[in-house]
Amino acid sequence: MDTQILVVFCLCADMLQALHHYEDAQCQMSDAEVMTTAIVAMLYFKGNFRLTSQYMYEQRYIPNMLSRSRFNRRLHRLAELFLTLFFSCRGSLEEPQRKIGPMSSTLSHGSV
Repeated sequence: MDTQILVVFCLCADMLQALHHYEDAQCQMSDAEVMTTAIVAMLYFKGNFRLTSQYMYEQRYIPNMLSRSRFNRRLHRLAELFLTLFFSCRGSLEEPQRKIGPMSSTLSHGSV
């Protein structure tokens, strides 16, 4: 689980950097950390953000965890970035499409 959490964080941080995403200097928690916490909640805690926030804080993944209210506000503000992340990852997660030409269809039916 530790490796997967780190991979999710790196993926989020790299995507935000590639998009030239700006974060306020006063933020206690980066947008990549907020996104990582939300994704970890979906993967391991059945969508429970409170338990995930507690786990991430206790395991020292995120030393400056936001309050429940602030976390939810930040999460809703990042909704479009989640869509960008999912659409950019979609191509790498899908199976490659097979090109079926006229020759392969005749061979598969045994007519040759």
